[in-house]
Amino acid sequence: MTSHRQAVFTGTDRSITLSDVAVGPPPVGGLIARVSLAGVCGTDAHRLAGHVPSPPHAVAFGHEATGVIEELGPGTTTDWAGTPVTAGDRITWFPNASCYRCHACVVLQNNSLCTNKTWPERAGTPSAAGFQEMATLHRNVLFFRIPDETSDDAVIAFGCGMPTAVTALARAGRVAGTETVLVQGSGPVGLGATLLARHTAARRVILLGAPDDRLAWGRRLGADVTIDITTTTPRQRRDLVRDLTDGRGADVVIEAAGVVSAFTEGLDLLAAQGRYVIAGLYSGGSTIPFDPVMLNNRNLQLSGSLATTPRDKLEGILAIWRHEAEFDLARFVSDRFPLAETRTAIESMGQPGATKSVVVPGA
Repeated sequence: MTSHRQAVFTGTDRSITLSDVAVGPPPVGGLIARVSLAGVCGTDAHRLAGHVPSPPHAVAFGHEATGVIEELGPGTTTDWAGTPVTAGDRITWFPNASCYRCHACVVLQNNSLCTNKTWPERAGTPSAAGFQEMATLHRNVLFFRIPDETSDDAVIAFGCGMPTAVTALARAGRVAGTETVLVQGSGPVGLGATLLARHTAARRVILLGAPDDRLAWGRRLGADVTIDITTTTPRQRRDLVRDLTDGRGADVVIEAAGVVSAFTEGLDLLAAQGRYVIAGLYSGGSTIPFDPVMLNNRNLQLSGSLATTPRDKLEGILAIWRHEAEFDLARFVSDRFPLAETRTAIESMGQPGATKSVVVPGA
């Protein structure tokens, strides 16, 4: 038995420290992997800020990870898509494991609503958390082999964002060739949605966000028009969108901004009979006035999108595989930090010029 370093978050005082954790034998149906990269997600920043409820005990976290299989547990011969795996293979996994045998998992087919999740996992124990040197994947932790042609950087660049975008586009339904898709937010979810929307039949794709470097990525990934939210007002943005859509508004709006003000604006940008999908508002407690009569009289569809299934996750990885060479997606990773600087890595995502920060546990 050996030990490794694990980043530990204490919710009571919001501190992150490093702790030595023992590594035991791989579990039945699972495996042990050496973490190569752990991506920083906006949810991690919300966790540090206290916007995401944390257990009273210290936890290990980081839910975007790639790594190399060190040892397979008894019975583990393939990934979750049936691809054979062996020690030395590169994989990516999703630590926020579901039980796959409750009402939400089986009947609703929505693993995101599983009532038996144990995430984030208790610190000091073997876990699948990304912010550590070695990860222990138990049998219910979803993982996929990374295609040989795909880099770890490209996979982690969009982390959980690309599968979230896959789900959001699916919730929006089929996009017709006459329709305009508008994406609010230029983080990994918004840029992933932009890429996916461009590969629908959409007549036009519009991206709202900031700063300039992320909007440049949006144009590279397929946005016909980008609008900088730091140099325009909501009224100006509405007028611009109306001008681009013959006065109607967007037929599909994907909220990927993660701020409540985007919801109010997004509804105002919708065309009659439009579909609004909320994919970024995951945490926080803000509320706003809402007029249900408007929803009915304009025949709008309003959907939440918290249902990333195993298939959605795989489709997200395959989207990266399909488009990495075309767009050089690995370049989206802008900043790297050692494990000891996990807090700095998380905070860096709010800095100008940062597109995606990653923790490199072995650095």
